[in-house]
Amino acid sequence: MPYVAWHPRTRRPLVVLTRSGPCAKVRLVHSEVPFEVPAGELQHYPWAADPHAPPGFVAVLLDTPQTVREGDWVVVVGCARRVRALAAYSAGSRLLELEGYGKWVLAAPRVAYRRSSAGGQAL
Repeated sequence: MPYVAWHPRTRRPLVVLTRSGPCAKVRLVHSEVPFEVPAGELQHYPWAADPHAPPGFVAVLLDTPQTVREGDWVVVVGCARRVRALAAYSAGSRLLELEGYGKWVLAAPRVAYRRSSAGGQAL
């Protein structure tokens, strides 16, 4: 089962596809191209030093825009912002109303932050 991990060397969240021995097969959130990194370099949420993660939240991968929930946090313009409301948009996208930002369209896979008690995948 893929999960999200923080990679401090590149300062990016990565989707971990498989992990065997000293290597992990990963991909970027917006990419389907897998590559390998040393497994020891990956850090698990929420203990990693991800500058975007709100305290007490875990990272989850939103495979589709329909999986976003009210109360999730998404990173927009370099800041994590809480989703206050959401609505359907064109072609499977979601229109999010973000606290302190306004309306924003979520149209692609993305990392979001969710309280671990809300059903997010804790690592």
